[in-house]
Amino acid sequence: MLRTTTTTKTRHWRQAGVAVLLSLAVLASGAGPVAAADSDATGARSVTTGATNPPRLNLFASAGFRYQDPNWDACTATSAMDMLNFIAIAKSGGPSFVWTVRLGSAARDTMLAWARAHDTLEGGTGSDPHGWRNALNYYGWGSGALGEASRVYDDRAYASFDLAIKSAVRSLIRFRKPVGIVAWAGRHAQMITGYDGLVGNPFAKDAKGNYTNDFSVAALYLTDPLSSQGMVNARLSYATLKSSANPKVRFTPYLETDSPYDDPYTAGVKPARDEWYGRWVTVQPIR
Repeated sequence: MLRTTTTTKTRHWRQAGVAVLLSLAVLASGAGPVAAADSDATGARSVTTGATNPPRLNLFASAGFRYQDPNWDACTATSAMDMLNFIAIAKSGGPSFVWTVRLGSAARDTMLAWARAHDTLEGGTGSDPHGWRNALNYYGWGSGALGEASRVYDDRAYASFDLAIKSAVRSLIRFRKPVGIVAWAGRHAQMITGYDGLVGNPFAKDAKGNYTNDFSVAALYLTDPLSSQGMVNARLSYATLKSSANPKVRFTPYLETDSPYDDPYTAGVKPARDEWYGRWVTVQPIR
């Protein structure tokens, strides 16, 4: 889970995190950017995309998937592992990508401990969107990819479901990497690996250079790392993900308040929870 409240975590860069880091020391440091960021995220750079816009795209690979079970706290770590596995199988990580496919429980638990040592969460036994983002970047591209100038994945917060999902679709097309969504109002991690039924141009812009968002998709492909949810490469209609009566299916705004610390890898000082509260939060590729 993203959050449980049974323990209090000593803030912030625990020595335990160093030992965890050494256990996967095969990872290289330093990752250079391979593309620019999607311009509908605040502060990101705009590019002219050369990507084709396939009517259907799905990056899920069964050989790269595992459940988080029986570690109920490891939704972020397992999602990071699965997402990196999908990237490795698709060979879409770029020249600085250092991850190789792995599915073991020890690696999952190591990633969770590292994420917890590098997140902005005050307590609990899971991690938060910053821990998830940082684990993706560190394990995928090395320590040089943690800073905002070179990170490959970033956490994004949107004012509406439509803005979040349409940006996610652009990221899937442009970078051929899966997108994480912070589900259950901030308490769980899920993955979007694809879509189908694309109509329109996701990259069309108006006279001011802003995306028009005048496109639609019929459905998204969603994977939940918790086996009891029964959603692995599940095709959910756009309307279902937006409006389902089931709160564990519907993508809703982030409502957790237990990440009070500033993100040390991003310029400025702001409690992390203020970045996300009341907004639809994703962890998505920007390069």
